[in-house]
Amino acid sequence: MSIFNPAQPAKLLVFGALSLTLSSACTGKIEGMPGAGAGTAGSTGGGATSGATAGTTGGAGTAVADPNAAGPMPMLRLTNREYNNTVRDLLGDTTLPANQFASDIDPTFEFRRAGDVAVQDATLLRTAAEGLATEATPKLVVGQLLPCDPTSIGEPACAAKFISTFGQRAFRRPVAADEATRLTALYTTARTTLGLSFTGAISVVVEAMLQAPQFLYHWELAANDPLIHEGSVIRLGSYQIAARLSYFVWGSMPDDMLLAAAAAGQLDTAAGVMTQARRLLADPRAKDTVSSFFSDWIALDGLAARTKDTTVYPGYTPAVMQAMLDETSAFVQNVAFGGDGRLATFLGAPYSYLDGALATEYGAQASGTAFTKTSLDPTQRAGFMTQGSFLALTGNADGSNPVRRGKFVYTKLLCNQMPPPPANVPPPAPASAGGTTRQRFETHDQNACAKGCHTLMDPIGFAFENYDGVGQWRTMDNGLPVDATGSITLDGKNQTFNDAIGLTALLAQSPQVRSCFSGEWSRYALARVDTAADAASLQATASAFAGDTASLQDLIAAVATMRSFRYRSLSPGETP
Repeated sequence: MSIFNPAQPAKLLVFGALSLTLSSACTGKIEGMPGAGAGTAGSTGGGATSGATAGTTGGAGTAVADPNAAGPMPMLRLTNREYNNTVRDLLGDTTLPANQFASDIDPTFEFRRAGDVAVQDATLLRTAAEGLATEATPKLVVGQLLPCDPTSIGEPACAAKFISTFGQRAFRRPVAADEATRLTALYTTARTTLGLSFTGAISVVVEAMLQAPQFLYHWELAANDPLIHEGSVIRLGSYQIAARLSYFVWGSMPDDMLLAAAAAGQLDTAAGVMTQARRLLADPRAKDTVSSFFSDWIALDGLAARTKDTTVYPGYTPAVMQAMLDETSAFVQNVAFGGDGRLATFLGAPYSYLDGALATEYGAQASGTAFTKTSLDPTQRAGFMTQGSFLALTGNADGSNPVRRGKFVYTKLLCNQMPPPPANVPPPAPASAGGTTRQRFETHDQNACAKGCHTLMDPIGFAFENYDGVGQWRTMDNGLPVDATGSITLDGKNQTFNDAIGLTALLAQSPQVRSCFSGEWSRYALARVDTAADAASLQATASAFAGDTASLQDLIAAVATMRSFRYRSLSPGETP
């Protein structure tokens, strides 16, 4: 219950302050959303668009790109993860209030981003702000959230200092003079007219700030701050870059060192951003971002809804499913920060991180509840695509599914776009019809209406036929030997493989895959699909990740310094 419920005027006071705050909020238009001309790559797999690439292949493209161009900067609300992380770092709150918000899965984009605010969403945001302000009240003491002693310097001076210091952290930039005036008036009215205590009045200010667009949205520019025009693009302000960097690498607000770097103008150059990016990557909070990327990229949030036939897979329990998700998270984090971070390792490592229960599913040796690095049979397992989470997600209820598995490679690792599926494609025959999964799908692919899509995906997906619907190794399928051979068009050449191990080895050495993977991280950082204006930025990140020894941390740092991360194109109505 809100501390303001006994005094309803306090709540109305907050709403009044918010209406004033909204009037001075950022004025940039929301851009970069998929729509006509922007593509719908997020819904089909890879995120590349024809503006940045040629043909149907994603990645950085090969055309000459304008090195001074930059794409649009969408004005987006904090995602649920970002909201939880922000109130953790701002208030020390670990209750995960955004878990009660509406889903931020965008069906038109492959990574999470918050959508429009409906009436119910606004109510949830208000309720969260009330609860957070209530929980923060005991922390409004010197040494915690309060930067001063009101009995020493006086309550008005201490309130002003709180609005300045806490406000800068909440808004991720200095509080503008007009904002400080309104927040001070809010405090004064709460303290005098409503007769609240000093901390009660400060809590009203906290609640108002947590509902302000300056807190809820990514823009980090005051209404009267001048725009930095450089030719036909706008260079982001130092605090905008600081916030964009921290939310990219940490999924949370800037820390004091990053805000200080912004204040000192140290983020005005690519070299300065690189220095801070490397510092943020050395912080444990960066690990969660790697897990977040892979979870969104693979769409692991859909695993819980991928039901399995318990008569076929009696050992596949909710606990095993969660262990599979935890395995992939531990694996990608440790490769990125405890290992070499190479793409070849993500795709081909003959080890994973297992607990005792999950080791049984792999036929490996591990015990206990902790996830520890465990060697696996290198002829059976190689990287995240031979892990249970990926294979169960892309499997059927009672068997494998080469279409889903092939589509992931085709769209997410090659950044190819699927043609629109024709209507009325018949499903493959069930296992009861006899034959292996591969045989039934090959027969299905002979349908004229199925050839357009399935000839692109299925020959790739057959590589994973040694894995059943929950990722267990098999050599027989429906009483017949498994055939996991296949082919893939890679870097303009048709190449063959014997199984998933052979396929992942080809993918790990492919320039096309490296370019695609770097582009996916760029789209993750920008929270939008790419446009023609991003071509030079995508080429720069692809070049930084081109060598076999380049690590994921190298790629993340390169993304943070690319042109489209530090600049934006003009919005409609803006003039150079």
